[in-house]
Amino acid sequence: MIMPFGKHRGKQVSTIPKNYLMWVVDNCHDISPTLRFELERQLELRLLSGRATPSVTFAKLIPDWYRQLAKEFHPDKRGSHDAMIAVNRAKELLTEMAEARR
Repeated sequence: MIMPFGKHRGKQVSTIPKNYLMWVVDNCHDISPTLRFELERQLELRLLSGRATPSVTFAKLIPDWYRQLAKEFHPDKRGSHDAMIAVNRAKELLTEMAEARR
């Protein structure tokens, strides 16, 4: 299957980097079910074949995760104050763990 959009437009899905496929699956909610199925299948194949080497470090993912959770649980976005405190604390702990691994 050919990727129909984005920076990898026109490329075979099997040749697109894993982190980009993951980003598309996580952030593009209005893609066709056929494309979503193919992207998820490619990710599973890579995981099962052992080719799933991390191309992004854990520490680089923390800000993205935090941003996504902050958007969802921020009090101004119908979240709660307690939930945002938990999200902030989780970010602190994950950042400390990532720095300790270096």
